[in-house]
Amino acid sequence: MEKLLLELKELKKSLLLQKEVLTIEEVSLYTGYTVDYLYKLIHLKEIPCHKPPKGRRLFFKKEELIEWLTSEKQLNLQESKQKVSKYIDKYDL
Repeated sequence: MEKLLLELKELKKSLLLQKEVLTIEEVSLYTGYTVDYLYKLIHLKEIPCHKPPKGRRLFFKKEELIEWLTSEKQLNLQESKQKVSKYIDKYDL
């Protein structure tokens, strides 16, 4: 029974990948963030979301979520060294 529930959960996640517009609950499953944390990000205007006119529910475009999730690339060691080198050259330190 537990294995079946796990497989159903995985199937639900797979179906999320097919949708273009997600609810906050689906965004929580998609990103792994809690709904409470997502509401905090919404309040701080840090995550893109949409609310239809006269609507109460929030919706998220998956394309915008992917862009938001990947917006701040972590530099590897070589990229970091190049950035520091450019900075030093720019200011002749």
